[in-house]
Amino acid sequence: MIVTEQLANGLSVIIEEIGHVESAAYDLLIPGGLICDPSDRIGSGLIFAEMIGRGAGSLDSRALSEAFEDSGIRHGEWLGMDRFGFSGSLIASKLSRALELVALMIQEPRLSEEDIPNIQSVLLQDIAALNDNPARRVSIELSKRYYPAPFNRCSLGEAEGIRLTDRACMLNMHREMFGPQRAILSIAGKVDASKVLGELKSIFGGWQGSSIDLPEFATISPHEYAHIEVDSAQMQILMAAPSVKFAESHYYTGKIAVSLLGSSMFGRLFMELREKRGLCYSVYARHGANKSYGTVTAYVGTTPERAQESLDVLLAEFGRLRGSVTQAEVDRAKTNLKAALVMGEESPGSRASSNATDWWLLKRVRSLHEISDAISAVSIADINEFLEQFPFAPCSIVTLGRTPLQVPSDIVRSIK
Repeated sequence: MIVTEQLANGLSVIIEEIGHVESAAYDLLIPGGLICDPSDRIGSGLIFAEMIGRGAGSLDSRALSEAFEDSGIRHGEWLGMDRFGFSGSLIASKLSRALELVALMIQEPRLSEEDIPNIQSVLLQDIAALNDNPARRVSIELSKRYYPAPFNRCSLGEAEGIRLTDRACMLNMHREMFGPQRAILSIAGKVDASKVLGELKSIFGGWQGSSIDLPEFATISPHEYAHIEVDSAQMQILMAAPSVKFAESHYYTGKIAVSLLGSSMFGRLFMELREKRGLCYSVYARHGANKSYGTVTAYVGTTPERAQESLDVLLAEFGRLRGSVTQAEVDRAKTNLKAALVMGEESPGSRASSNATDWWLLKRVRSLHEISDAISAVSIADINEFLEQFPFAPCSIVTLGRTPLQVPSDIVRSIK
């Protein structure tokens, strides 16, 4: 049973009772994130997400950590592109204590100035290490070029923005963003919904504060090919193309279509590029979407000598998908997608997270049956219709390695 309610202060609450488990989990989402960082302090949200777990109210950093540990609560605080997140899993009997600590963190964080230099140092080390991780670097470089600002910001922040962040910035962030309006608290597990709801009103009912309006998503950048010259024994190839948004009619059609290419070792890309031709050590394609945009991405990790053929075959496989899909491929893709769905949704942590995400994107919670039925309904005709609407070209391509590749002009708009 799922119970939803909005508290008087605007906090949206979702509670799912799962009787056959002994544990519980929570997920609290608050609007904010990298896209809301001040333009001269990109990365300040990352510092905030680190600081908020370092003391709250009368508890210093050590005392707060011990309070979670003493109750066996596994917790994490994180920053996404458009939200702050607080997640935790625990024995169900400890739920009240966990929620008390979370409420203390969001309402009375210490945000101690002495914590900032150490956090800045760690984040700057992450940025400096990016050159040692070419696969991650090419992903960041593609996002910078493909998405409109501020949705193209690096998930690591920017070095200058991190250096400029101070305690005043942290206090402003808390004052401007950490209110209950538009926040979502999702709880799942062995709980009594009516009892938990009563406790929530007591724990979070006094929470007040402002909430921030998220920026609107603008237009995708013109498609292009960009090469980043790096003296490396590897060549990174990454492409991105528009796709269906989350919850639009062809959403699951898009996921299945892309999974036929590259979601597993049975995908066409893996079989053709790696198994049959031995062109690369890694290849995959993925479909990602939210309520503002959908994106198909494909990655190839290879050597400079085999990079051009790898790109040519990659694009050819995308191009020949429409009209060549078999029923056996579709059936296998559906089975794998449902298996991942069911296995991923059996734990309270997964249910709390899924319910919170559904509410964030749709303002309602979907059942497993609803999702499963949507997957079952996908046909070959649907896939061909999807591919006609989203043909993967033109697309954006970024390569990282010694020399640029030749890219057909009809695939991208311009070559740099």
